[in-house]
Amino acid sequence: MEGGPRARDLYLQRPPEPVFGIQRSREESLFSVVGVPFDSTSSYRPGQRFAPREIRLASLELESNGYYVEGDIDRVPIADEGDVAAVPGSALLTLERVARVVEDLAREGKVPVVLGGEHLVTLGVLRGLAAAGLRPCVIVLDAHFDLRNDYLGERFSHATVFRRTVEELGLKLLYIGVRAYEKSEEVLASESGLIEYVPMGRLDIIGVEGAVLAARRFAGGCDRIYISIDMDFYDPAYAPGVGNPEPGGASSREGLALASQLGDRRVCGVDVVEVSPPYDPGGVTSILAAKTLQELLLSAWLRMGRDG
Repeated sequence: MEGGPRARDLYLQRPPEPVFGIQRSREESLFSVVGVPFDSTSSYRPGQRFAPREIRLASLELESNGYYVEGDIDRVPIADEGDVAAVPGSALLTLERVARVVEDLAREGKVPVVLGGEHLVTLGVLRGLAAAGLRPCVIVLDAHFDLRNDYLGERFSHATVFRRTVEELGLKLLYIGVRAYEKSEEVLASESGLIEYVPMGRLDIIGVEGAVLAARRFAGGCDRIYISIDMDFYDPAYAPGVGNPEPGGASSREGLALASQLGDRRVCGVDVVEVSPPYDPGGVTSILAAKTLQELLLSAWLRMGRDG
């Protein structure tokens, strides 16, 4: 790649409106937003390819202040790099493009902030970070494990993303909020040695504070942290527009409070995935996705000690 074009110059398409209305220069920015409009393995309610645009538009309507975090998002150095030119129908080519873009950004010291798209795109992000020499511990807010070996005949799917992550990259995972899975996934999660989880029933008992303590224990020995937020973590009453809704999830207050506590100086990447705008009446899921991202980025920035 040395001397040749950068992946982001080959594969990124600029957005009409940057997320939160913030567009710092590449030199000034720390957080680099990248959309991945891909949903070709979606198995129930597709449309995640429209989510990057809708999350950006929703973010423009939010006030800049944090809800649980004191501070303003407009002080955070964000540059919106646009969307990866996904390849419809080709998970492998799309993952390759995502990985190359993320590797470029990570090598420049940027923190990639990825707007999905379906959850499979997370594998491309983690591959890119690994190629740049970063091996984070991964915290996943999700209703599902996504640990199947294959799904509908596909090894690369939104339902297999973390099975491939464990096999290919050997990264440690902590799930918060899981409540829907097949038995083989539960067995793998219990026996792999790389996976911990706080099921939704447990979260109901220990609350947000208990989940935060679990996350801190999990990340105690980690040099880097990656946070992946599947919007089906939330109850469908708060986030109806997702690819695979599952009753019994977190409230918006619980999710925002948790996001505001997960920000950490070691964060090296973030994604928000699985918003499906065609199934999102009133755009409420996109709004909640944008607000969740706002809380997470603001808390990470403040804990990096960079504000002011």
